[in-house]
Amino acid sequence: MIRIILILCGITAVFIGLILFPQIASQPVRIEMLGWLFETRTGMFILLLLFILACLWSAQKLFNLSINSPRQLWSNLRSGNRKRRELHLQEALATWIDEGQGHSQKLLKRSKNVVPNWLYESLFIWLDKPESHTKIDDDKDSALLIALKARLATNPEYISSISLSERQQYLDHWLAVHPAAPLAMKRKATVLGELGEFTEQVTLLESLWNKKYNIETTKPLLATALRLLAKQEPKNKLAYLRKANRINPNDTEVLTDLALALAESGDLQSAARLLLDHLEQHDAMHVAETAFALLSDQALKHFKLVDKSNLQQHISGNWLRLSLAHKADLVGIAEDGLNALLERSPSAKLWQVRGDWFAEKQQWEKAVSAYQKAQTFM
Repeated sequence: MIRIILILCGITAVFIGLILFPQIASQPVRIEMLGWLFETRTGMFILLLLFILACLWSAQKLFNLSINSPRQLWSNLRSGNRKRRELHLQEALATWIDEGQGHSQKLLKRSKNVVPNWLYESLFIWLDKPESHTKIDDDKDSALLIALKARLATNPEYISSISLSERQQYLDHWLAVHPAAPLAMKRKATVLGELGEFTEQVTLLESLWNKKYNIETTKPLLATALRLLAKQEPKNKLAYLRKANRINPNDTEVLTDLALALAESGDLQSAARLLLDHLEQHDAMHVAETAFALLSDQALKHFKLVDKSNLQQHISGNWLRLSLAHKADLVGIAEDGLNALLERSPSAKLWQVRGDWFAEKQQWEKAVSAYQKAQTFM
């Protein structure tokens, strides 16, 4: 079709040229060949050439018409590279289904104005109440349609209306037709976690991790799965927790579980160092409370370990230092430090500590006052 348009544009340009320059069109042309003499003018000669070319083109089309059916010939003239563009559109939809990301725009633009028959079914499922959870028919549905049905049925906004086992069935169908679909693998991993099948969940998430698919969301999921697997398999607890901590060192749940496992194995020094290193960089009260539980048995000895300026940059580090000082009967350091901290950065946690210390001294009115102040921060 594009070639025909270009040819018509060329012919139009020739005619315009002849009209604008009539002296060229009226110049005589003399051709002598094999004893024949042909004389005419330039304009008529050009028109004759165009007529001959048109006859040759018509003859070619008539020949094609004698071989192909009229319907097929018309389809070839009309569609051009339709099959190639249709393939681009199918790839675009597969990318959207499997990855859940906006990677399909370029392919969709290259497939403009193409709506093949297979797309009608997909659009019908997609647009006509996807929350209805259309059943999958393995015998009739194409691989792409199965994947689309499974993706829509397991979307987070629709899963509340189906059971966990139904979600798993949809995802199994999806992975059966598209085994490497990252979004299906991620959703299947979530289902396995809810079922408590942490070994299979870790395997799936590690596969996504190795593919470098959406690292920022896969990383915390894998670390949490390893932490839960460590609880399920106590014999390999330390190995799983160390791996989880390497993957996501800022996960405080993993960090505290690893510290407790190290202390349980007899390596209290490594457990304490792990927690204190984190507290030097982050304000994490949960980590500070775990550290206090591990270090409070020898409070005086461990107070010297935490009595450093690096640990006093955050509230949690200060709380740990003051709590150990109080446990070691370093009353002056504990009381003065807590009062200064309350003036600088009052919080529910610090007023709760203040109340607890007053209660230990049976100073009930002061304790009640401190607890009431703690309530104002909650």
